Formats: sequence, C-alpha cells, structure tokens
Amino acid sequence: MAYGMQIFNADGRKQLDTNESYPNTQLKNVTTSAYSAMAYPPSGYVAGDLILARPVNSPVYTSGGYVPIAMGTLNRFYGSQTSTSSSNFQNTAGIVTALLKNQSVGVGSPSSGEYGLDVYDTNGSTLLFSATRMTGVRLLAVGTVTIGSSVTYTPPASLDFNKIYAVVNGSLMNYIPPIGFPVNSAAQTFTLGYHFFSSASTPYVVVEHKYISGGGSATGTGTFTYQLVYDPT
Repeated sequence: MAYGMQIFNADGRKQLDTNESYPNTQLKNVTTSAYSAMAYPPSGYVAGDLILARPVNSPVYTSGGYVPIAMGTLNRFYGSQTSTSSSNFQNTAGIVTALLKNQSVGVGSPSSGEYGLDVYDTNGSTLLFSATRMTGVRLLAVGTVTIGSSVTYTPPASLDFNKIYAVVNGSLMNYIPPIGFPVNSAAQTFTLGYHFFSSASTPYVVVEHKYISGGGSATGTGTFTYQLVYDPT
C-alpha cells in the first residue's frame, strides 16, 4: 500500500499526488511563428515536453475555411513555406506554439509578501507543486480517432477560442503528389491532426485521421490520440 497525499480540485481532477514525480505542468515558450518559419519542434523543446499549437488570433485562409494544425515534413509544421512543400496547404497566417513542461522546470522564487503552499521533492529543491505560481492548462477533450473517422469539438461559449491549443505530439499531415515517371503513382494524403474553424459563427475543431490514395480512402486499424487544452491565464 502506498502512502502520501493527493489533492483534487472541484472538478475532481488530480492537482497533486506525492507518489508521482512531476504531477503538475506549466505553459512555457509561447511563440507566434510566420508560415515561413514554423519549425517543428519549436525552440526550447526537450524530451518529455508536450508540444501545443493553435492558429493565430486572426487566421487567413487559402482554402477550406480552416487552419490545419499538425506536424508536417522537413522539421516543419504542416503548411509551412518550404521549397519542397508547394503542394501543401499554405497556412499563410502562421501559428502560435507553446510547450507544456513539468512545473519543476523554470519556476521562479516567490515574490516578497507572497503566501501559499509549495511542495518540494525529498531533495528539498525540486518543486512539485506551487499554489501561487502554477501556470498549467485545462484539459478540454482527449480521446482516440480510428482511421477513416473524425471527432468534432465545439467549446462552450464562455471559453476564448484563441486560447485553445492542440497537442501535436504524434500528429502528421502530408501530401504526396502523383508521380508519372518512372512508374505511375497516385497522389496520397495523410491526416492525423486538427482543423481549426476559427471564423465559423460558432468556432469548432475537427480532429481527423485519414489516408487517401488516388481519391479513395484507405482503411486500417491505426488510431490517433488527440488532446485539446485551454490556457486559463
């Protein structure tokens, strides 16, 4: 039997578990990137971080009425302007990225006169929980999407759509044009990612997992795990 302390919020979500190494997170490295420089992963990333991304506040659409959010190729987000991706959806408005890190990384000291609960590891220096300096995110939706299917998430009107991020670790979008020589090859489209419909009368996000070859959808047993989170600050 394990002994320790657990703290839950009013929604029943775990805020602190002393049996876990780093139960809390913080939002760091929030950056707006032009579509000519949407590097993946973003600057400041280290192994273990969750990579977050969303459209800019006033996105510009080239087609489809949505902004695609996912990893692309050549160490870029999908839609980034590169010499070899001219066939990709050009997300000309760029994106906003952030990194979700362990709360123990880079949390500053309390300010003068600040009161609250800080919990440290047994080494006396690694911060596991801070009641006053926590900058975590709120989990809005999580699940899996099987190939050939999609999920639509419509946030409540009380939330600011410009503060909703997609977790893009494990995502992928790519378009491979047809090749006629030396052998015929149909165009292929891979989608394991998010479509943000920011300008809809009621904004929403579609999570999609599909593979299309030559105009026909392929089937299979693979799944894409998605998460949508909210920046409460």
